[in-house]
Amino acid sequence: MGGNVSTSSPPSDASPTSNLASLSEEEFKAQVRESADRFKNMVQGNKVMIFSATYCSYCTVAKKSLDELGTKYSVVEVNKAVDGEMMMNIVSAVTGARTVPQIFICGQYIPGGGSGLKHLQSSGQLENILKECCDGDITCSKYNV
Repeated sequence: MGGNVSTSSPPSDASPTSNLASLSEEEFKAQVRESADRFKNMVQGNKVMIFSATYCSYCTVAKKSLDELGTKYSVVEVNKAVDGEMMMNIVSAVTGARTVPQIFICGQYIPGGGSGLKHLQSSGQLENILKECCDGDITCSKYNV
């Protein structure tokens, strides 16, 4: 379960290019490539990566689950990101869901969002996944910012 992300109204600090409808086809393709590369770099470059929204209670549950273990993670608040709408398009294409949170550990998608992560935590599986991912260190502190 997760919160639906509606990014039809870009944040007030968003650049004009965040309005996808106003882009030419070439500009749109360039933005897709840029966002896809950014997504790939974030998921591969961080042991624990969360795509979140500041208003999402499921996202809060996911972050608390990791905080309780002392696990470091990187997060993109898509409702605040300049390219949030495009980023959610990429996340949706990869995961099949346009909800948050979307969580990746060691590049692997964790299905179920905050509820899925909480279940993994309560069953003890999350610690095992993190230990395997971060060379025995469930905090992943030497990997994530």
